[in-house]
Amino acid sequence: MSALGDGEIRVYHKQFTDMYYDLLPPDEKRKHPTEVKIICAETDEKIVGLRLLGVGVSEILQGFSVGIRMGATKNDFESCVAIHPTSVEELVTP
Repeated sequence: MSALGDGEIRVYHKQFTDMYYDLLPPDEKRKHPTEVKIICAETDEKIVGLRLLGVGVSEILQGFSVGIRMGATKNDFESCVAIHPTSVEELVTP
């Protein structure tokens, strides 16, 4: 795959508090951010990168790496059923 430059990628980014920390006081919540970032080739929205920060993300990344390796697009992710309440639902909802 060739390198993509500015104007050739689209980044989807969400930052939120994982439900695991939802009952904590606001000051404590801020110490435990959860963040997802999906990087797509702009022409066909093929996913070329995925970044996650938070609890249990290593397991999430391992699972999604298969789809990315197989050429998944943002639309493919969005056609998945979101499991609520989980952090991973942020990856599969528009």
